[in-house]
Amino acid sequence: MSSQITPAAAAGPASQPEAKVTVQSHPPIRILSNPTAQAYSHLHPILIGSIFALRFNALVSDPVTTLSTLLPAFAVLQIIYVIICLPAAGTALGSSNKARSSGKIGAGSKRKDQETSIGSKVVPAILSLSLPLVLGTPALAILLVLFGAPFTTHLPHTALCAAHMSILGGTGLVYVHGTDVAVWREIWSISKAFDTVWGATIGMALGAWLGAVPIPLDWDRPWQTYPITIITGACIGYALGCWAGRLPFLYGKRIQFSEEEVEEATPGKTDI
Repeated sequence: MSSQITPAAAAGPASQPEAKVTVQSHPPIRILSNPTAQAYSHLHPILIGSIFALRFNALVSDPVTTLSTLLPAFAVLQIIYVIICLPAAGTALGSSNKARSSGKIGAGSKRKDQETSIGSKVVPAILSLSLPLVLGTPALAILLVLFGAPFTTHLPHTALCAAHMSILGGTGLVYVHGTDVAVWREIWSISKAFDTVWGATIGMALGAWLGAVPIPLDWDRPWQTYPITIITGACIGYALGCWAGRLPFLYGKRIQFSEEEVEEATPGKTDI
């Protein structure tokens, strides 16, 4: 006697509705809560933009020399910014801390950022600047060439442009996230929770990309030469991204590429 397997009998654990994939998410980074950090976090983008604006005419006249003098100035400003305003990786407010990742940060932990001495932040800040310069500059230089930058000429221009983009977009990320692989996976997949650090990086990248638009246009303006508009767009985008990352309707938001992604709840969005 032959038997037939009915749909009901065939139904087993494999036929149960698949559970949605839970994607490990990390909360956005907040500016330190002390008054100095809050004040300088607003001033820093203005300083970057103002210094660049003051040197813009010199940049048009002599891009290599001007970018060479701007680079150390921007580097110092970035070090000051991360030391004063941002929590270092592994601290109570850094992304590598387990309590931070689970959202279980008490009032006592929130005050630890004020107790951390400036001296203990100097070395991490310098390392956070050095890593993007060493690794990010060659990578971005190659990316610029792939996007149309001259390959056999203007090599100093490309290297200096890439170095500026690296310290603007990478210093803060390395300082607050360290070598946390899970966070960097979110960064490379562009799914990081939006905050002032990530916003500055996104703004810098978008600004540099849009800055390349005027180069091929036949306006015959001196400032159209490579890489003036690219670095200009990067600086403007960086400043705007710093401020945009603190807006309540953007802070903590993520880019979702699929409906199956389920995000974990992030901590309260205060002191941003």
